[in-house]
Amino acid sequence: MKPLTQLSLLLIGAFLVASLAAPAAQAQNILTGSLSSDETVSEEVVEPTDLAGIEQRAAALASEQEALAIEIAQSGVSATSLAGKHLVRSQEKLEQIERLLESQMSLAKALAVPPESSDAKLPDDEPSVYMLNVLYEQQAAAQAALVDKRRNLDAARKQLESLESRSKEARAKLKKSSAEDRARNERAARSAALAVRIQAEQVNLVTLELETAEAEAELSDNLKARIEAIRDSLASGEVEAGGALAAVMERESAVQRDRNRAERQLATAELRLAAAKTRYAADPESSGEALAVVEALTAYRDALGKQISIATFELERLVSLREIWAHWESLLRADYSSDDLASWQELADSQLSDLSQTEAVRQAQVADLQVRLAGLASRINQLPAESQARAALQEAEAALNKVYTELLTAEPMLAADRRVTERFAEEIDAVTGNLSVMEHLARVLQKAKGFWNFEITTIDKAPFTVGSLTMGLFLFAAGLWASRTGARLVGHFSATRLKLDAGAVQAMHTLSFYILLIGFTLLALRAVHFPLTAFTFLGGALAIGVGFGSQNVMNNFISGLILMLERPVRAQDVVEVDGSHGVIQKIGPRSTHIRSTDGRHIVVPNSFFLESNVVNWTLSDDLMRTKVSVGVCYGSPTRLVKELIEGVVKAEPLALNQPPPNVIFDAFADNSLNFDVYFWVEARSPMSVRDVQSRIRFAIDDVFREHNLVIAFPQRDVHLDVAAPLEIRLVGGGERADKLVDGSTPSS
Repeated sequence: MKPLTQLSLLLIGAFLVASLAAPAAQAQNILTGSLSSDETVSEEVVEPTDLAGIEQRAAALASEQEALAIEIAQSGVSATSLAGKHLVRSQEKLEQIERLLESQMSLAKALAVPPESSDAKLPDDEPSVYMLNVLYEQQAAAQAALVDKRRNLDAARKQLESLESRSKEARAKLKKSSAEDRARNERAARSAALAVRIQAEQVNLVTLELETAEAEAELSDNLKARIEAIRDSLASGEVEAGGALAAVMERESAVQRDRNRAERQLATAELRLAAAKTRYAADPESSGEALAVVEALTAYRDALGKQISIATFELERLVSLREIWAHWESLLRADYSSDDLASWQELADSQLSDLSQTEAVRQAQVADLQVRLAGLASRINQLPAESQARAALQEAEAALNKVYTELLTAEPMLAADRRVTERFAEEIDAVTGNLSVMEHLARVLQKAKGFWNFEITTIDKAPFTVGSLTMGLFLFAAGLWASRTGARLVGHFSATRLKLDAGAVQAMHTLSFYILLIGFTLLALRAVHFPLTAFTFLGGALAIGVGFGSQNVMNNFISGLILMLERPVRAQDVVEVDGSHGVIQKIGPRSTHIRSTDGRHIVVPNSFFLESNVVNWTLSDDLMRTKVSVGVCYGSPTRLVKELIEGVVKAEPLALNQPPPNVIFDAFADNSLNFDVYFWVEARSPMSVRDVQSRIRFAIDDVFREHNLVIAFPQRDVHLDVAAPLEIRLVGGGERADKLVDGSTPSS
């Protein structure tokens, strides 16, 4: 009997066993059942999550596994063959389903037991803010678990839909398969169906987990009454204040003990390091061992210093956290004033900001410690066991490992502290939300008054506050507006009444603006009682600066006046400076601002325009001459080429017909006949010229194609000088055929 026939009989036998053991699981037995069913896979495999249904599927699965084991033992199929590997993989997948069913059964049994009251998980202490926070933590954890399980269930269902689609495709492919491909397609279809069963059981498991989370969430709903009871107890003053500080003070004591121990170790390490440096200084060239010991002890000292630094920072942070616990309790007891609410809000915001920075710093410190520990481990492995440096490095490694462990342990504590602070801030928001309009207005005015009178600095025993700064800035802005308006009026008067030219008008406008601005600035400083004696030192420094650097400053200033009067360059002129093209934006008293064609802002000293060559593309008009070069292949009608190029240029709107374009037959080049066309264009910038050149090149290419003229390209002739015919070998389909160029077969 053939192995395939034996396998079919064994599969039919396994199907009968599974059917007798568990009729409800008959549709699930994809190893022994029919693969030609048109029903959807989800309707076959998705079962109830009750305990009876799980036990029924587990019993059917056991029969199925037994039948598969008999099949593997009696089939005689090699384990390395495709059929054998398929059976082994099927057995492994059934074992995976078995594990999923065991997990489902455990959860179903747990759900059948009445849940334990959440009160059993609470401490027996009297009501306090600490107990209130514990209840909030339990409530938040239950809600977070519920959201997470729902997300997992959605993902599992989407995965199941994807696997069902693949299983349908595999069964459809099996129906259409030929006799020679049927065995392979049948294995693929069964594997796909098994994957669907596994994912379906995974969906059932996640469903049970969601039911468990929902049950816990129902218990968390019962916590609301307990939360309200604790809040009422705190508000009525039935319990003593300060009950929430014990946990924070315990953390402070633990951190303080760790810091004291690290400080003692650091003092010892400093003495050891000093002794090692003394030994190395006495004989630095005798051996490298002394230097290695110094480096190792230095690393140990630095590790202890990092440990002390982290502990000190943690103590400072816990002080703020202790204040938050105390203020939260006062808030619940309604023992506060409106000023307290404002300061507590600032404390909460500051603490949240510090926690965000601390979390980022801790993440960077953890990454840095991982690199350092890896480097220390490498150095330790390179040293002999009896080396003193190895022992010191091991001490440093132990210290860094302690810091690393403390940082990892502190991550959940930081998250818990953040949640406490956020709850405190929410309590403040809830209280402030119940204030009257007048109370809100009073708080806002109080904050504004405090900010207005905030002292920035003291100059000559005179306070300089935020209000003084604001008033000074306002007066300066008003003076700036008045200076611009006055300068504009001076310029208008110079142009209309004095009949000055444009350059002189601009000079008068600029000078009057700066004179008025200086005057209004001094008035603004005087109005806010800013002592002008503060400019005494600044005036002396300016005098020294003028003495040493007045040459360049005055040179640029006078050059600016000349530019304004002679106007070799004007605003909006297109100029070329040191190879860069741009448009002049502004001519100031010291420098000229240019915006280049690529968007850069260039500041050029005014003296540069008088001392260097500057190209002004728009000084008199907007006309520029340019050229376009093109090469055609040898044999092209040259006169026709000239006529076509002239026609293209004349058709361009921005190319001038007078003077007419000039086409030059430039050269007989290596690979082409080169033509240059020179023409005038009306453009304000080099980029506009390049746009015209580009359009003309496009037009030349189009008209050359219409007249079958070919634009030349580089060509090379390659001559092969061989003594014998070239051998060509064709390889394909696992066979090889060798032939020579002349058709003969090479000799063996």
